[in-house]
Amino acid sequence: MHRRSFHPVIWVIIVLAVVGLVSQLFTSPRNLFTQLLMAGLVIAVIYFIFQRFRPGENGKYKKAVKQSKRRYSQSAAPVRKNTSSNKPAAFKKRRREHNLTVIEGKKNKKKNRASF
Repeated sequence: MHRRSFHPVIWVIIVLAVVGLVSQLFTSPRNLFTQLLMAGLVIAVIYFIFQRFRPGENGKYKKAVKQSKRRYSQSAAPVRKNTSSNKPAAFKKRRREHNLTVIEGKKNKKKNRASF
């Protein structure tokens, strides 16, 4: 297996960061501690904000369950008693005659192949 190494620019940045941390540790440890604490707090706040608004692993499943509950709760309404059973039936809708005509086609007629 080929193990990928970092680019030399990345190594230079890491070495400079370590040198800066060590020098600040010896010159002003209190400032180093407060800077690390503030950076940690900012990272934690950003992390929790993204965790809050990012849908979870079951986000689509939960959305489907909510939609299904909404759909089937309407159909599961309490059944009403039919009080109009002793009333005469309402007038039925009359069927409307459509204005459709049949156009005769040439489907069943055989072609005269000799005329080609």
